Amino acid sequence: MSGPVERDTVLIVDDDPDLRSLVVMLGQACAVRVLEAENCNRALELIDREHERMKLILLDYFMPGSEPQKCAAQILEKARPGISVVLLSAAVDAAERAAALKIDRWICKPFETATLMALLRQSTNG
Repeated sequence: MSGPVERDTVLIVDDDPDLRSLVVMLGQACAVRVLEAENCNRALELIDREHERMKLILLDYFMPGSEPQKCAAQILEKARPGISVVLLSAAVDAAERAAALKIDRWICKPFETATLMALLRQSTNG
């Protein structure tokens, strides 16, 4: 008897519950398991617990109660090689913020759902 199929995992770190719900819904459509973190501390807990299956972290830059660069640095430090980190930002200088954090991929908010679905499929086995 075999166990449940282990799916690739994506972590969405964003204070907006509607955006997190959208990512969960798109993840389901792509057969990807999506974990939600509403803040930096929760994200760090989930990375510690789920790092073996985690393939992608979608990281909002601005979240209440955290310094953006400090939070991003902590998440990047915990993300093992092989976990892609993509910055999500509504800032006009998203590319510059990503470069300052040494993150080579970013998505500007608002974005097309097709863009996010393509990223989910590309970054995982889904």
